[in-house]
Amino acid sequence: MGILLSKRKLTKGRFSLYLDCNVAGKRYKESLGITLEAPTSKEARLANQAKLKLARLLRARREIDCLHHNYWNQLPSFFHPKSEQRPEHVATCDFFHLISDYRIHYHRKDCRMVQAMFTYLEQFHSSALPMAKITRRFCNSFFIFLQEKLRGSTPVNYFKKFKVCLDYCVEEHFLASNPAKGIRMPQNNAVTKEILSTRELVKLVKTPCRNSEVKRAFLFSCQSGLRWCDILELRYKNIDFQQRHLMLIQKKVAGHSQKAVLHLYLNDNALRLLHERQGRGNDLVFELPSHSYSLRILNEWTIHAGLRKHISFHCARHTFITLIMARGANIKTAASLAGHSSTRHTEKYIHIIDKQMQQAVDSLPELPL
Repeated sequence: MGILLSKRKLTKGRFSLYLDCNVAGKRYKESLGITLEAPTSKEARLANQAKLKLARLLRARREIDCLHHNYWNQLPSFFHPKSEQRPEHVATCDFFHLISDYRIHYHRKDCRMVQAMFTYLEQFHSSALPMAKITRRFCNSFFIFLQEKLRGSTPVNYFKKFKVCLDYCVEEHFLASNPAKGIRMPQNNAVTKEILSTRELVKLVKTPCRNSEVKRAFLFSCQSGLRWCDILELRYKNIDFQQRHLMLIQKKVAGHSQKAVLHLYLNDNALRLLHERQGRGNDLVFELPSHSYSLRILNEWTIHAGLRKHISFHCARHTFITLIMARGANIKTAASLAGHSSTRHTEKYIHIIDKQMQQAVDSLPELPL
């Protein structure tokens, strides 16, 4: 292992300082953000000496941190008491700084949710956050903050990502234990997204949208129940037009669900939407803009159609499941068409169907009794 202080030549006689690191067999460079100016005057030379002194101190501190971390991990847990399970100076370190590598290199499927969680955490605590301040009380307060700012199951999902982040801190010996462990997270199992009725869907079909692909993709999702991530990557090779059949691997559950492969039969509406654009083989079925821009277009379109509901792309999936259950599909069939791993996920739609049945009964004409 070695950490060397190095220079990189810039223009006009200047040099930038960086650390050339070789840690655990990996070579990488770390910029210090320090620039030595051209020594054209006494003041410049004195400033350069001070900068070099600071850079050497930073190099030494970085090397001590690496050594401490590497050898600390090699010690057996019984070698030191629990109160000394981590270096003392870590307690005063900034959480956002220590977790920066985790945040930058997190590229799993839920990365957008993780980044959103960090955004809300920075809103909750905008200044530096010492590790010692992350207590059970702090975690509880953050969860309450999420519940006040967000709705539905989003606060619970974001807090789960925060707990995973704290587990990483425990693994890296930044924390002795996870202070969020055991915090109760009451979750509303009901569907919190808006649901469109058949009448509202007809309104949307008749209303023009400034991006025809967003309109076509949303309506197709209402007829198939596909998620945004699957719509985005849907290709013509996934569709058998002759058999009116669609087969794909659901991106969200791929690798950890027995129901990852979805087989879906397409109705006439879905097939007409697919035939609006021609393609073959590996061509994408929908050419869509970014998720955020698509949501903006979707919002404009629904307002123009006279709908006063907060519609996101995922509402199309909920609409599909609700409509097929309202048309008589049993819960097992609905779960299979939605690609749910069990009927437990589909049960939350039952109360919506019950409400619609009550409204249907109430719509009967009043008798002169």
